[in-house]
Amino acid sequence: MKKIVVLILLNLCFGFAFSQTPDCAKFREGKFRIADTRAGSVIIAERNSIYQTETSDVLKAVVRFRISWQDNCSYTLKLDKVIRNDNKIDFPSNLEIKVKITRTTNTSYIQETASSLINGTYNIEVTKLN
Repeated sequence: MKKIVVLILLNLCFGFAFSQTPDCAKFREGKFRIADTRAGSVIIAERNSIYQTETSDVLKAVVRFRISWQDNCSYTLKLDKVIRNDNKIDFPSNLEIKVKITRTTNTSYIQETASSLINGTYNIEVTKLN
């Protein structure tokens, strides 16, 4: 009986350790490197409390989104302005990207991304640069 109680306590401890919410607050603002392997590009994003501006050398574009935080680890990006578009990409005016931060480290996080342009979700690693 004593062994069963110990096993239950250990399982509870491990469950709490692995189910803790990620520390997302430190990623609300700053400069980030987004390695989007699905799109085959690296994006540099600069985020403040209102906007996220994304620059892609591969796409030759600079796009600004309005950011809206739903909770500590979820936010939505809505296209605000296309600043540069050398490749003449057709950015829909109603472009919306939903992001959920699922795991964090000291300097990076994994985000689950959904967009009005794609079906389903996919994961991207994001590294904070400053």
